[in-house]
Amino acid sequence: MILDVFVVSLVFSLFFKRRIFHLHETNIKLIYLFPLPFVLQFLPISNRILMMVVSYSLLFFLLSINHHVEGFKLIMLGSALNFLAILLGGGRMPVYGPLANKMGLLPSIKHALLEKFTPILLIGDIIPAYTPWGRKFLISIGDVLVYVGLLIFMLSKPDRSSFERTL
Repeated sequence: MILDVFVVSLVFSLFFKRRIFHLHETNIKLIYLFPLPFVLQFLPISNRILMMVVSYSLLFFLLSINHHVEGFKLIMLGSALNFLAILLGGGRMPVYGPLANKMGLLPSIKHALLEKFTPILLIGDIIPAYTPWGRKFLISIGDVLVYVGLLIFMLSKPDRSSFERTL
């Protein structure tokens, strides 16, 4: 779903001539490291919890040194909720099994199906989401915050006073 939100944000950004036209001028520190936390989550490591701790620690570090960027505080809050759910879920995001089955969704390596509703599911994947192009997902409240933060980031023009020009 994050890729869907990123593509929609990118299209909106292009349409409204916002962030994407100014990305080269923004002051995002260590931008080249942002894909790394997500790549780490898919490595076939036996200690899943350790890998998630390393992945989210790097993500929180990158988000915290860039907290001044519009939308990043919401992304950090949503990521923190997701991280908590994953830690409580033994290294996997808790998903409400009966709802996933009803939607025809199969769990991935990153998900743990729970057959009974428990309090951990309040921050797990329990919100049905459908795209106009036919994809369907279960997302968490943390995901919603991340997606809203990403939309804010992509649809805002950078503050010209925060640019650090270098030659």
